[in-house]
Amino acid sequence: MVFKRSLLALFLVCVDKAVYAQSNFSLYAYGKGIEPGLQLFYGDGQAYLGSSAPSFVSQAVNVSSGEDAEFVATPNRTVDGWSAEPTLFIDLTEGANNPIGFVKKNESLGSGSTVSGFGLYGGWAFHKDDGGPIAMKFLASPTNETGIYLVKWNAGATRADDDVPISLRTLAPVPITA
Repeated sequence: MVFKRSLLALFLVCVDKAVYAQSNFSLYAYGKGIEPGLQLFYGDGQAYLGSSAPSFVSQAVNVSSGEDAEFVATPNRTVDGWSAEPTLFIDLTEGANNPIGFVKKNESLGSGSTVSGFGLYGGWAFHKDDGGPIAMKFLASPTNETGIYLVKWNAGATRADDDVPISLRTLAPVPITA
């Protein structure tokens, strides 16, 4: 009987930790033509990928899950000028191929943009419009800094020659050891 209670207590602790871990994660990019597992960062209002934060931004923080099926910039410290965590948005305008941005709660979005409809399916980040299909139209666009990419949402079916289609996942890359 004591063993069953101990096992149940251990199970409940593990379940509690698993639920907590789901709300605090990082997103990593995978795609043909980029280093696997580059981390997604908020950088001065836009989304970037890199093995470290871009050197050309003044504020760079992790992106994680928020309330109401949103992805938010989640700093691990207090950030000057932030009264709320900025929320990731995409432009759903037909034919658009624009950088993914972030908006603060007191700012308004442009026409065709949305902060809602995001989610994770088996650790894969996606967007789903009301009544629409699940979409993963993320692109990585090279910047002037080696290994750093601007992240775009490809609402249209076009992309620049150097844009790389990517998937965003909660699965971190496995470190390579010699």
